[in-house]
Order: sequence, then C-alpha cells, then structure tokens
Amino acid sequence: MIFFENVLDELSAKILITDENLDVLFLNKSAEDYLCTSLDESRGKNIDLVFKEKNSNEIELQEIIEKKKSLKRHITTIFLKDNLQKKTSFNASFFANEDFKGIIFEFFDNSKSESIAEKMKKRSAASITQAFSRGLAHEIKNPLSGIRGAAQLLSQKIEDPKKKEFANIILKESDRLVNIVNKVSGNSFKLEQNFQNIHSILEKIPAFIKNIENQKVQIVKDYDPSLPLIEIDNSLISQVFFNLATNSIEAFKKKNTSGKITIRSRVAYEVFINNKKYNTACQVDFIDNGPGIPDDIIDSVFFPLVSSKEIASGLGLSIVKGIINQHGGSIDCFSDETGTIFTVLLPITEINFEKTKANERING
Repeated sequence: MIFFENVLDELSAKILITDENLDVLFLNKSAEDYLCTSLDESRGKNIDLVFKEKNSNEIELQEIIEKKKSLKRHITTIFLKDNLQKKTSFNASFFANEDFKGIIFEFFDNSKSESIAEKMKKRSAASITQAFSRGLAHEIKNPLSGIRGAAQLLSQKIEDPKKKEFANIILKESDRLVNIVNKVSGNSFKLEQNFQNIHSILEKIPAFIKNIENQKVQIVKDYDPSLPLIEIDNSLISQVFFNLATNSIEAFKKKNTSGKITIRSRVAYEVFINNKKYNTACQVDFIDNGPGIPDDIIDSVFFPLVSSKEIASGLGLSIVKGIINQHGGSIDCFSDETGTIFTVLLPITEINFEKTKANERING
C-alpha cells in the first residue's frame, strides 16, 4: 500500500480515495494542494468534511457504491474548508478488490481547461472594450481641457473669494477627471518596486476599512508565514487591496449587513500566470460574504467602464487589474450569492527566496 501511495504522490493528477462509508483513505499531494487540506488532516473523515457541493452529494455517492457505477461532474462549484469555493470538474468511480471497496475521485482544474474559443472570445471582448475606452477618453479630454481653461481664466478675473472658490473647485475636479481618464485609457503605471513582506500591506486593510466605514466589518486573517519577500510597488499593491475592500463594503451596504472579509495568503505551487508556468507564486484570496456579482457581468468585471449596483466603480477593478498585470501577476474573480472571491497571484522567483534569506540574516 505504501508503494502505491508513493506512486500516486508523484502524479500530477488530483486523486482522492474513500472507503465504502465515504470516509477518506488517501489523497495524493496534488489533491492536497488543490483541496487545501492534507492527508493527515483528512484521513478518516467523511468526504463532506473535505469537499462538498452546495447540496451534499452523499446520496449520489452512496449509489456509486451500491450500484457499482460512476459519477461525472462537469464544471461545478465545490466548497472546501474556511469558506473556500472552487469551480471544478471531477469523476468519481467505484473500485473494489478482495480487500477494498470504495470510490476513487479525480479532480480537474477548470481554470486550465478553458477552451481556446472561450479564451479568444474573452480577449476579443477585452480588446474591443479597451479600444472603446481609449476613444471615449480622447473625446472626454478635449472638452475637459476647454472647461479647465475657462475656469482658470475666470479664477484670475473673479475678485469675490467665494465665487473664486467655485472656479477652483472646477479646476480641481477637471484635473481629477483627466487623471482618471488617463488611467482608464492606458492602465499603465510606473513601478517603484522593492522587496516587501506582503503581510505588511495586508495589515493596513483593517485601518483603511475603519477610516471609510462606520459599520462593523469583521476581518479574518489567515496568513502563511512561510511566504518569502516579493518584489512589488508598496503603494500600488496597497491600492489594489484598498479597492477590493471598498467594493466589498459597497456590497455589504446593498445587502444591509455588517459583513465579513477573509484575507488569506498562501504559497501556490505549479501555477500558470499569463500563460507562463511558475513553480511557486504568492496567492492572496480576498473573500467577502456580500451578495455576489451578477452572472451577466462576472466575466467582464475587470474591463473599464463595467459596473453594476454591486460594484461601486466602473474604474476601480480595471485599475486593479492594470496594477497586477504591471507586476507580472494575475487576478481572477469567482462569485455567487454567498459572496465573492478575488484571487491575486504574484510570481515568486529564486531571487525572492535569496532576498528573504539575506533579510533574515541581517535581522537575525
């Protein structure tokens, strides 16, 4: 048995095995990473405590044992520990020999199995939206320049301090709008990167929320202390999580609830970021229990000028994605009526680990 476990551990396939009572007997290392658990933690527990669908599929799984058949799920949502949700597909097949009777599960990561047609469709939509945004930005900036110039002339000629203040407000707001338009049309940011502990940035979020919101928001922190330093722009990455926090708070207001935000950091292994494979990456999951994002816009929430009543700004998430892209990372979103998860991946390279070790020697 140990030999076969060692063999299964070497497979990239995500394998989980239960006995006839649906208690976990084994899961390999790929399944441990994918299901966010461990063999020691899961062995002997009922399958429902490791993963389950929205409505427990225990009856269907029992039928696999009783009728010696198989079950296939194509693109379903599974619920893991700590409120983590994943879109996945899996096969569950009956297996028996003289000593054993049970079910063998194999999971498939849908994020890597998206069809070429679907990818091309999303890229085309993004390109069209981006082109539209640039054209719209050009049309907006011309009249804004005229408004600003007129306000500047008025400010110079007006002597009444109160009226002069109104002209200055027009100047200030015109500059602010030009800045927003520039961000939407370009999504390009000048990075000032240095090696940072991602947790030092995440620790700013509770204070930020307290400053912008009177209602109580519960913050749950679930950090992985083994994460190395990563090379990022502190200010811009802080803005990423501030924008996500702002969106969550607006969602809570719509739901009329105080809400809960879970911030989880992990080392992700063997991941693809923008079609490039990395052995390790820094993964930050930003999870809220708001009303979720509507299905009709979930695939386009990062496009400029996309908004809904659940999203406070049509610009915030576009800027967030631009910042993450500039860092060579990726951001994805999963949402349903139970809440929303934004997952940020930032590459970890050998230099990250070397810098962390050097920092530990200096401080230690």
